[in-house]
Amino acid sequence: MVKRLFRRYTFCWIWAGTIILGSVPSVMAQRVQAQVKLMLERLPLEKQQKLKDFAENIESYINDYDWTNESSDDEIPITIQIFLMDNSVSYEARYAGTLLITNNLDLQYYDKYWRFPYEAGEQLTHNENIFHPFTGFIDFYVNLILGWEYDSYGKFMGTPFYEKAQLTSTQAKFNARFNLGWEERSRLVDRLLSEEYKPFRTMKDLFALGLSYVGEEDSTAQKYCGQALSVLEDMLSKDPDNEEIQRFLDAHHLEFIDVFKEDHEVIERLIRIDPQHEGIYRESMKE
Repeated sequence: MVKRLFRRYTFCWIWAGTIILGSVPSVMAQRVQAQVKLMLERLPLEKQQKLKDFAENIESYINDYDWTNESSDDEIPITIQIFLMDNSVSYEARYAGTLLITNNLDLQYYDKYWRFPYEAGEQLTHNENIFHPFTGFIDFYVNLILGWEYDSYGKFMGTPFYEKAQLTSTQAKFNARFNLGWEERSRLVDRLLSEEYKPFRTMKDLFALGLSYVGEEDSTAQKYCGQALSVLEDMLSKDPDNEEIQRFLDAHHLEFIDVFKEDHEVIERLIRIDPQHEGIYRESMKE
């Protein structure tokens, strides 16, 4: 069972002679660990040579930066694929980029409307107050990944990262030369911060909290994962074709089975909302 997303701890204190137990989100800083694969085949050979170290430079820009202002050895892995084409003008080297970024588990973004200027050897620096078409684009998607991850550590703990992405999208709209795609990105992050999206974020937190108890307090694990399942059922009753929920179930159906393998009634509920994995659910009931 995948555990890396779910960082909780149990606390206790004594009040009026009574020991009180509970669970709170642990504030576990995460060090982003990105692997970048750069596809340069569509560039002229001269520019391919100039950009031969570009993937390593992007990795350093991401991996050497403190995105969370906390100290921890825990890592959030990110895989990035970038396809580049030449989009230069007479006075400036420019590129058209397509990006695929994933957390290697249950989140993926694809963006084919990236345009930016870049000179070989140019230093990549972080500056949240000034938008740059290259680094701002990278910052936007890294913060979306962090927002998703931190929502699994505690209810709405990803909000500060979504807000950083939202700020970047706002700044980008004022860059007349390189604002392609930013209206769509702005709508994306606005949705992630909307009231409409809160049930999904709440579900992720409940599910993560439940998984943190597996093997230690299985009844508590079932309680919270059951609440997460109820939220999923309610969301699907309103939007049966919700692709985001299906991607979540694609990534986590085995964990649901791990929690509820002895409860065939719950497994039947999972079959109803996730018929794509019916065979796996039914097989689990034979064990």
